[in-house]
Formats: sequence, C-alpha cells, structure tokens
Amino acid sequence: MSEPERQLEPNASSDDEAREALALGEPPRAHLRGALSRWTRSEREERAEALDVHPIVVELMLGRDLEALEAQREFLSPRLRELSRPTQMAGYAEAVELLVDAQQRKLRVGMFGDYDVDGVTTTTILTTFLECLGVEIVAKVASREGGYGFGVDAAKALQESRVDMVLTGDCGTSDHEALAWLEAKGIPSVVIDHHQVPETMPPATALLNPHQDGCGFPFKGLCSAGVGFYLAAGVRSKLAAKSPGSRKSLPDPRAWLDLVALGTVCDMMPLVGDNRILVRHGLEVMDQRRRPGVRELLKRARVDPRTHIDEGHLGFGLGPRLNAPGRLGSAEPSLDLLRARSSAEAEALGARVEMFNERRRDMQQRIVAEAMALLAADPASPRRRGIVVAREAWAPGIVGIAAAGIVERYQRPTLVIGIDPGSGEARGSARTAGGVDVRAALAECRHLLRRFGGHKAAAGVSMPADNIDALKEAFDAACAEQMGEEADREPIDFHDGELALDDIDLRLISHIESLGPFGVGFARPRYLCAGAEVVRIKVLKGSHLALTLKQGKAHRDAIAFRKGNLPIAKGDRVGLLYTPERNSYRGHDRAQLIVERLWRAC
Repeated sequence: MSEPERQLEPNASSDDEAREALALGEPPRAHLRGALSRWTRSEREERAEALDVHPIVVELMLGRDLEALEAQREFLSPRLRELSRPTQMAGYAEAVELLVDAQQRKLRVGMFGDYDVDGVTTTTILTTFLECLGVEIVAKVASREGGYGFGVDAAKALQESRVDMVLTGDCGTSDHEALAWLEAKGIPSVVIDHHQVPETMPPATALLNPHQDGCGFPFKGLCSAGVGFYLAAGVRSKLAAKSPGSRKSLPDPRAWLDLVALGTVCDMMPLVGDNRILVRHGLEVMDQRRRPGVRELLKRARVDPRTHIDEGHLGFGLGPRLNAPGRLGSAEPSLDLLRARSSAEAEALGARVEMFNERRRDMQQRIVAEAMALLAADPASPRRRGIVVAREAWAPGIVGIAAAGIVERYQRPTLVIGIDPGSGEARGSARTAGGVDVRAALAECRHLLRRFGGHKAAAGVSMPADNIDALKEAFDAACAEQMGEEADREPIDFHDGELALDDIDLRLISHIESLGPFGVGFARPRYLCAGAEVVRIKVLKGSHLALTLKQGKAHRDAIAFRKGNLPIAKGDRVGLLYTPERNSYRGHDRAQLIVERLWRAC
C-alpha cells in the first residue's frame, strides 16, 4: 500500500512525550512468534521444498503455529468449497424458508442495519440480493442519535412503510422490545447478527447468530456480513431446488463477497478459518471493481486502478470512510453509496461520504490530542494496565478510533468516554492491546455500567458520568487480572525473526503477500532489525517519518506513521520492528519498510 493510499492521521502526542519515549533508548521485549524457534533452518527449507514455496512462507506459517504439512497445503490454497456447511446453524432453515416465502409471495421486506461497516455491508448484501430476486425492499440503517441497536421507533418506521417482514443486520440479538413490538403486530422478523447472546433469547421468528446456545455451526468468528452471505446462499439453493432449471438465472452470492470481506476486515474479525476463505475470495471480487460504490470509495482513497486490493486498503482506506457518516449521525449515506447502481450516482454519494470523513478526521485529531494531554497530566497513567480517559462533549462516534490511537501510544487496553454535559450520560468505546478481552474486562465492571457490549477486540459502554472515577480503577484491575504476571512488565513484541535489509525486494514481498490476508488472528509479518544507519530523514505532513536506512551495502526506504516528533537525525543508528510492504504509486512498485517501533541502537 502506498503512502497516499494509507489513511494518515496526525500525531497527537506532544514533543516532550515523544522525546521522552525515544530518550529511554531501550529495545523492546521481543520474542519469536509461535513454533518458529522449534524448527531448524534445514527443516524449514525441506518443508518449503515439499510445498514448492519460498522458505519465508513456511517461517510465517510456523510463527502462527501452523505446522502440519496438510494444514499448510490447505492454508495456501483456500477454496470456497472448504467453507463450513450452514446446515447446523441454528435458525438457518427457518430464516431461509421465510425469505423464500417472501420472494414467492411477493412480500414487501424491510431491513434495518447498524451504523458501522458490518451493519451497512450486511444490509447492502441482503437487500440488493433480494432485489435481484424481485423482492420489494425498504432499507434503513441506524443513526448515532437513535443509539445502538434496533429500537421500537425503527420498528414502527418499518411498519409504517407497510413491510410484511423485517430483517436486522448486525443488531437485534439484544433488542427484545422492538422485536416483541413487531411480533405483536404479526410481522415476522429474522435477526442476522454475531454479537453475544443474552440469557433471554430475543423474540425473533428466526435468529441467525453463531453464538446462540445450541448452534452447531463450527466457526464462531463470522461477522454479520458473513452470516448474511450464508443466508443469501441458502436462499439461492432453496429456490434452485424448487425449480432446478432456474439455477443459472438466479443471482450468485459470490458476487457479494467484496462486501463480506469489507465487513469482516473492518469489524476486526479473526482472519482464520471461514473468514480467511471469505476475505481471500472477497478481495479477488473487489479487484474486479464492478460495484460502483466500491469503485468510488477506492478512488476517494486514492488507490491506483492498477493496484491489487489487499486487507490494508479495506482497513485504512475504505472502512474509515464508510464508518464516518454513522459516527457523526445517520449511516444512510454509506448505505446509499454501497447500493448505488451507477458511477454517476456513486460519485455524488461518494462526495457526501468524503465530507463526513473529513469532519471525522478533524474531530478525531482533537480528541486524541486532548486525551493524550489528560493522560500525560495524570501521574497514575504509567502504572495502569487498562486506561480510561473521559471528557465532556467528545463525540460518542469518534471515541472508538481515538481509543485506537491511544492504544498505539501506550500499548494498553483503552476506553475513551464522551460525556453529555446536559444529561450526564457517558458513552464510550474500548480497544484492546496485549491480547486482553476488553468485553470480558467490561463485564467485570458491569455494576458501574448501564449497558455494554461488543467483542474481544472492541466494545462499547453507556454509564452515569458519576461512575467514571470508579471505572478507572475497576477496568485497570480487570485488565491486570487477565494479563496475570505479565501485568507489571512491558508488553512483549512478537516478531518473525531478523531479516537483513539486503534480502528485501519485490520478489520476497510477493512471497509474503501470498499468505494474506493478514489481520486479527493472523498477524501481519513483523521483522527485527537490530541496527541500521539513518542516511536520509524527512517529516511528512508534520507527523510521519520518511527514512532511508542503510545496513551494510543495502539502502531501503521506510516510513514510520505518527512518529514525526521522534528526535532522530541523519547518521543515527536505530533498531526497528518493521513490516516489508509493496508501495504502489502511479503504476510503479517499490519495496518499503513500515516501521512500528524505533529505538536507539549501539
């Protein structure tokens, strides 16, 4: 991914903070990943020969505890036919039957999705798929003002639109009141979701959620877009079985895999098992650039039309833009963009989404700067294992990405909270670090919260503002308990070994890329460089370090995002943890190092 394509956010830490961070001059606690240390070099080369791959491919799989030969073979060639079968998914048969009945009886179907990327993509997948089957659709998505989930007001709005059935996407599992209201009106409902299921089951006609008790679907890591894809496939199979000659004329759910990949990556789902297969094939579909809304998003993210799309483009370029309207209000512009049927329609909608994204970026910059200042002024911050920071008037839709920025600086699970000065209600979002399950940590603090939810990597809360001070201590203790004896030590930086700068070229990067997608559950490669000389340095946009590093006779370009204030000068020797990547810009590719950590080297 090239510099212009990657979303560049300003460094919000102060000059003094940055200088102090580098002045420590200590290399990280770095350990080899997984099983890599147990295999000798000759064993790795022998396995690479058996698989007909470069040894670095074997090393990366070993580092992620993928050791068996057959498992490695399957991993290298993920096929859609290897997806888990949905027959044991609780509620699946009922949901398929309801939608087939809606198609054949020409019922009017309403759908309501959450305001994040997963909610918007789930809604787009199912509504546009059903429209291809001739079903009349009413599509709606949530707004921040209405709060998280599917509420009674949203249910009433759909009923007033004269729908005969309601689907929910990425919400509904905990929305008992709205579902009960629909049930009382005689309107059947199908919930498509992946959030944790409460003790009391929702009063839906059919619930599709792999986390519900009694669900035999073996893979539990799907996002709602993935669940929606399975539902669409089931509907197609059922219709084809009813009329065997119609199969070729029915829409193929594989055409929607680009949106499944988008929802999966942006919702930070583990990129293993079924998700790896779905995302790998979804990226191939996205490479075709057939969907007008996706083409427009790629253009807005300045992705060259000749560039192969990878998970980084989704997470850094497309996802933040799609999320922006829902962070500030209604997610309707994002839904409309993905549902656009022409380039002209998508261009106008893309401009509107981009306007929201620019506002989001400005607000995020301010919140991160203010949060960093509050933490710097709090003497307890350095010892905390879980960080809570709050302030009045921080936008609830922005605090999650602000939390991610603080996690990057402090390497600790972080909860950022915005307080409504009028009502005293506090709403916040948490992001993880160090393997901590932030939802479980918040569950330990439930006595201080009105509501919480999410998953291991990201979660949200609402609470009385008066409880924030107590929450700081409780969240810190809950995170420390999960960390165990590691709580009082600096986090370990796992890596894939030392890689000489002279060995890095586009051919090697191609071998690394063959293992993608990388992300949650399948960490992207990260290598150790014990020492290199800085021979050129430049600060980009006042925030990012562009470096040329020399090791032996090799010179390599590098970029360290959000580290522009680090006091590094030409001639310094530095150590680094980095990822080698392809920089594609204006039709030209070159090797580049993406630097995650820097320290002074001897």
